Amino acid sequence: MSIEEKRENESIESYELENENYKMLEKRIVRKCDIYLLPILAITYLLGVVDLSNIGNAIVAGFDYNYLKTTPFLFTLAISAHFLSYIIFEIPSNWVTRILGFHIWMPILMVCWAAMSMCQAACTTAIQLGIVRFLLGTFEAAYSPSIVGYVGLFYSKKEVTLRYSIFISSITIGGAFSGLASYFIVQISGTSLSGFQWLFIIENIPTILLALIIALFLTRDPGNARFLTPEEREFAVERLKPEGGPNQIDRSIAKAQIKLVFTDFLTYIHILLLLVTSIPANALNIYLPTLIYQLGFDNVQAQIMVIPPLLASTVFMIINSWTSDKYQTRTWNILVCYFLSIIGLTGMIATKANVPIGQYKRNTMTAVILLFPNIGGIIGILIFPVTDAPSFFMGNTVCLVSTLFGVMITIGLKFYFESINKKRDMAILANHNYKLNDSDLKNSKKIRNIAMKLVENEPIFDEVLCDRHPNWRYMT
Repeated sequence: MSIEEKRENESIESYELENENYKMLEKRIVRKCDIYLLPILAITYLLGVVDLSNIGNAIVAGFDYNYLKTTPFLFTLAISAHFLSYIIFEIPSNWVTRILGFHIWMPILMVCWAAMSMCQAACTTAIQLGIVRFLLGTFEAAYSPSIVGYVGLFYSKKEVTLRYSIFISSITIGGAFSGLASYFIVQISGTSLSGFQWLFIIENIPTILLALIIALFLTRDPGNARFLTPEEREFAVERLKPEGGPNQIDRSIAKAQIKLVFTDFLTYIHILLLLVTSIPANALNIYLPTLIYQLGFDNVQAQIMVIPPLLASTVFMIINSWTSDKYQTRTWNILVCYFLSIIGLTGMIATKANVPIGQYKRNTMTAVILLFPNIGGIIGILIFPVTDAPSFFMGNTVCLVSTLFGVMITIGLKFYFESINKKRDMAILANHNYKLNDSDLKNSKKIRNIAMKLVENEPIFDEVLCDRHPNWRYMT
């Protein structure tokens, strides 16, 4: 064997060993994040959902427009007041998270929103309820984008979908948990407070306790995470830099990234997608106990009957997101959800209720995109007036149309991302003078693999260009 061949073999062995060590270290860090970080964030998300939406269970237990001596319309407006404060405060509050750090700002917000949620127990008029709900939304405004952004500091692009799904599943788990807790709490008697008042008070205590845990345990970013060793901290930061992970950037770059958010048309496409998706999601989140109540169950039974559908949707969501990360796909996973929603909403429209059937760019863009679903939330609440009971035809129809619109947007995004990816792949091949035969030109997957191989040692992310970098690829 020649000296050149020996050197080449040694180089290959060294590369394979280094790559194996990299994967082992990466796997260990992700596992630690899943054990020490993910449960705290998931519970935070869950409690935020419970504290905001337990009014749905309170409504069934007697906290309705009759109790507040108002009209159904004014009662609905009071309930939806938090969406207005979401729209006003979500982006600036999310920037405060970036400045102070999640570990400082989030505990403050949690204590404040828990206090406001408790104050609902003292409301006796629609005006009082509207003010309290507005303040509740003010303090909760940043919690969703802040948690999503914080996760992005610890996990890579190929790992986040499953983790995000755990948070989103908190919406359904929170509904099930709240329903189970409400089943017992609303039956409290023999005190000066009614069952729904105890509901508002008791369900917010865990939020205050968790705020203390976050303040004591969590840190600004993985660079000083207590559950990682010094070597792991350094690696955790370095491995995410190609994706715009945690780093210190100057103000001019921050301004450039924020400007990109509002000049990138994809921001507005995603806004529209989340807007139409949020209408049925928010309507279901608030009114599921009411819809079940219309099927003939009493107010106590309705609290417990929300659990089976919510648990089923949670299991499906996690499995669907796991396959999305595993196979690096997005469109088909989203479309499956939409098609199931279409089937369910069509059945709700066609079935009478009295005939029951069977069971910095990243941070800002996240805040901007997650802001507009609050508008969808307002729509979702307003389209289910109590005067439409028991069929709620208008609400179900609007939800169905919104879901169909979401399908159209998702398919359009898939074709657009595939087009952009192929253009960038072909540009890389041209820059490297790589020639393809006619049959290879039709094989997008092969073109992608060749292009990625050619630039494997080049950066795929730039602080100013962000995802406009020519080596960046969108997941489809």
